[in-house]
Amino acid sequence: MVEKENNARKPEKKAAKKPSAGSKKPAAKKNAVQESRKPEAAAEKPPVEEEEVKSAAEAEEPQASPSEEEFRRMVEESLEKVTVPDIVLAMMNELASVGYMKMGLPESVNLKQRDFVQARLAIDTLEAMLKGVEGKMPEESLQPFRGTLANLQMNFVQLKRV
Repeated sequence: MVEKENNARKPEKKAAKKPSAGSKKPAAKKNAVQESRKPEAAAEKPPVEEEEVKSAAEAEEPQASPSEEEFRRMVEESLEKVTVPDIVLAMMNELASVGYMKMGLPESVNLKQRDFVQARLAIDTLEAMLKGVEGKMPEESLQPFRGTLANLQMNFVQLKRV
């Protein structure tokens, strides 16, 4: 709760420089009244109001430079955390999903998406990726994809016969 209050004060400091800063303080008084009446609803409401006030303040005063710099910093931080194995696993997951979809599976949802050429490409690419990362990534993270690949291949053969 203290952390939320500290975070709530940071936007107020910025808002104090802006003409619309007065609108935040009455809302805080209103929340205090609401807390005494409905503690659960009041606990949920302040973050929403803070976001609304922050969004309104940002819309009123166009300062593209700080928000662009902040956005760039956030992107850089997230890229520092991403690993190549994370990306490889995500790509294999997407290939498996698209493979099923392009085979028209499940038929009740994806029959209109059936395209065996694309399904075959997804299956072959997934197989190549598994072979390419063999011994370079933990086996426990690859094992589910081996089972998925076998299932995709079996379904592909069965559907092509029909």
